Amino acid sequence: MPRGRKKMEKITLEEQLALVDKEIEATESSLKNLRLKRKDLKIKIEEQQKDELYRLVQNSGKSLEEVIAMLKEEKEEN
Repeated sequence: MPRGRKKMEKITLEEQLALVDKEIEATESSLKNLRLKRKDLKIKIEEQQKDELYRLVQNSGKSLEEVIAMLKEEKEEN
């Protein structure tokens, strides 16, 4: 027989509200931490992509200026 409900009925509405408020606070804190982690991961991904692009430019044998000119030319054609 489920008995969990009786425990909640024994505490006052004010106590229930306080518990819900604590849970909301914990959830908001967790959400804030997750958003910070998400932002950090996006920055790391962007840095990784920049490093990969730079490596590809270096391995192409072309200067950065040449690659930029090629990309601008291609963009103008489209």
